[in-house]
Amino acid sequence: MNFSELIEKVNHLHPEDKNSIIEIVNEIAIDEDNFSQWVDNIFSDKINLFDMGKLPYIIDELYQSTDKLKFMLCCMLLESTCDKLEFITNLENYPLFVAKFETLVNTLTTVYESVDNGIANCVALIILHNDPKFHYFDAEMKDRILNATKRKLKDIFHYLKTQNINPLVYEDLEVIVDLSCYLNDEEISNLIEKIDNLGKNENADIFIIKYKTINHRKVSLEKLNILKQDSERLWLLYSVMEKLNMNSMYLSDVSQESIAKSNMVTWLKYPTELDGVPDQIELLGEFIYHDTRCFAYKFSKKDFKISGDLLGVSGGFPMDKTSSVSSGYTFSKFEKVSEDWKKQSIELVEFISNCWKNRAKDNKS
Repeated sequence: MNFSELIEKVNHLHPEDKNSIIEIVNEIAIDEDNFSQWVDNIFSDKINLFDMGKLPYIIDELYQSTDKLKFMLCCMLLESTCDKLEFITNLENYPLFVAKFETLVNTLTTVYESVDNGIANCVALIILHNDPKFHYFDAEMKDRILNATKRKLKDIFHYLKTQNINPLVYEDLEVIVDLSCYLNDEEISNLIEKIDNLGKNENADIFIIKYKTINHRKVSLEKLNILKQDSERLWLLYSVMEKLNMNSMYLSDVSQESIAKSNMVTWLKYPTELDGVPDQIELLGEFIYHDTRCFAYKFSKKDFKISGDLLGVSGGFPMDKTSSVSSGYTFSKFEKVSEDWKKQSIELVEFISNCWKNRAKDNKS
């Protein structure tokens, strides 16, 4: 399949047909002999002939490819279309070998500095998951990242000074501040300080604290105390600081139960679950499962499809320390709480534990 045929195939693609996506990628005929022709086509006006609502599914499959030339094709498609794509899939969730990441870094740099949207956030998250200290970026690429970050922070600062709250701006800020942690730049530090002084910045507050901790800046104890009382964000705060081994300095008074409750709320907020924070959530009690600490909660939400007190479990956490890390038992079937909540909770944990085991078996087979 040549470039023109690829355009035709992509534009007639049904995105829900995973097999057809795999088939298209398998049929791409790119090799050492015709590689330069592919490059010329990708960086020409012909690229605009793609349906930009369907191309991301091909980019996703190419991104996972073990074929070096097809992975390079993915990189080039990202570079040439990043300002045209309607969306991008969750590339940041795919693991990368070092060799693939080294191939990708120039593309990540180009996309990050070229656009200011969810696609830029996606490539920033790829960097954060694979190389947050920029070991694989040369001086020129790191400088491009640094300059783009300054521009983005300046834009966000001016926006927040003059506009109403926009959740998307706070999502951008969260990722950009996190990416800034190891850039070691005074101007960036000053910009983050200005943004911090504007007031509440949603989850970005947590990453501002992370940034200040890493860069030896003064952390706002007032904001820290507010976050400690915030069941929506405490788990994330504790998780971020735990990775820095800084909880003993800032969060030594936080209990395991409060972290578990926040973990439960975080899970419930997913659109596929409760799709929001419960109106009421109350601890039923704690129990031990396979040498881990688990916490049972009853919760309710007025506009949810099931009324009344529902059961949720958060766990399992270590026995010997306070931690945000769990065994993945946080779950709810949205069942009404029974009189024997403990028995019901253990059955719920056993259910989710068996689901994880079966999924692991499927992945091996």
